[in-house]
Amino acid sequence: MIRIINILFLITLTISVFAQKKLNLNDCRQLALEKNIKIQMAEEHKRAATSVKKFTKTQYLPNFAVNGAYMRTNKEFNLLSENIFLPIIPAAAIKDGKLNELAFYNNPTLLAETFVLDGAGNIMLDKNGNEIFKNYSYLPADEVSFGFKNIYTANIGMIQPIYTGGKILQLNKLAQQGEDLMQTKKQITEHEVIYETDEYYWKVISLQEKLLLTQSYINRIERLIVDLNNYYNEGIITNNDLLKAKVKLNEVELKKLRVENGLQMARMALNHVIGFPIDTIVNFSDSLEINYIIPIEENSVQLALSERPEISLVNTSLEMAKSGEKLMLSRYMPNIGLTANYMFMNPNPYNGFKEEFGADWNVGVFINIPLFHWGDKIHTVQAMRHERNAAELKSIETEELITLQVKQTIYKYNESIKRVELSKIALLQTEENLKLTQDNFNEGIVRTTELLEAQTMWQEAFSNLIDAKTENKLCETELLKVTGQLNK
Repeated sequence: MIRIINILFLITLTISVFAQKKLNLNDCRQLALEKNIKIQMAEEHKRAATSVKKFTKTQYLPNFAVNGAYMRTNKEFNLLSENIFLPIIPAAAIKDGKLNELAFYNNPTLLAETFVLDGAGNIMLDKNGNEIFKNYSYLPADEVSFGFKNIYTANIGMIQPIYTGGKILQLNKLAQQGEDLMQTKKQITEHEVIYETDEYYWKVISLQEKLLLTQSYINRIERLIVDLNNYYNEGIITNNDLLKAKVKLNEVELKKLRVENGLQMARMALNHVIGFPIDTIVNFSDSLEINYIIPIEENSVQLALSERPEISLVNTSLEMAKSGEKLMLSRYMPNIGLTANYMFMNPNPYNGFKEEFGADWNVGVFINIPLFHWGDKIHTVQAMRHERNAAELKSIETEELITLQVKQTIYKYNESIKRVELSKIALLQTEENLKLTQDNFNEGIVRTTELLEAQTMWQEAFSNLIDAKTENKLCETELLKVTGQLNK
């Protein structure tokens, strides 16, 4: 419990230090790469793929296993269905496992010792035409039955693959490609998180500046209201002019409240991305006045096609489809392996089935050759071949989409620069107009409505400039992202 409290204290202390220190954009990016949950999940997926790769490598090695079984039986085994009589034949009458007719011819006495003879010395036959032997051995059926109530078996075995038609090789390739795929997906996630960090970071900066702008606007209107109130008391203007200014003040104060709420939500979103508690208040050192100039290179498309992780992703997917097709083709090939076992059995079949454990070992080679199973293999091969074709088409489509995306982003970035320039000009014009209108108002040439309109135009022009600068910052990030340079 004390250890948990200490950890929580250290986390709180760390966040407190970051809250006191002003963070710049690079600080937020680094925090996001270290603490963002999406990246942590992507890392876990990559580690899972690494574990799968390690698993597939073990398929080259022998597989050892211990098996055991116990069986409780009920009935005995009967070797004979009925009692039988076995003839007793002198050894001299047998040669090579058969009756020796030559021995009977040379030794008539041996014939009489073996068969029952009639008065003429001929062998007597039974009703079925079979010879009747002189002596028989009686074998009752119940004497050749056996059974064991408890049967135990155990086996320690090993199987070593020798040839599998390339299955294990392709499985290892698929596992390696799967790990590469997860690494690429992690890189894509990092790019997305960095872009998301930039988006919320500049949104916070933008709303901070808009909040200052709105407060400045409120201060202007409040000063105007003071002047209008004096003019009203002196009878220079009507109460309607004063009310117009107060209505405008209420509108701007409502706008300020919306900006404050938007700023709070943007801070929460940024805290979530960089791994801070959402209510943490962090100060930032950058402003929209800092310009990050990105040169537009002529080979931006080629740079994107060589650096974008999406290209690596589709290429890896294509290689996986090819390996999958080869894996399906390997199912046509035979499987050859080596087996070795050491077995224990009770009752012991090697010692008269005594109730004891007997052991033996064996080694062997097995082979499995697939012959026919209603075309299941050809269907799976065709399926993987179609997947490979789809992956090839996806690769072509991805290159075309990235080319289009890079060109669109370059246009968008250039437009954002132009918008900033035009917004600056518009702001200068509204400032000049506001100054002129203010001077005319002080001289009584223009009305309150015209001054309020001039102030509104100035505020909108300033707000548009902030939006243009924010868009320019995001376009810079997007341009780095689409050319594969975001985290370099």
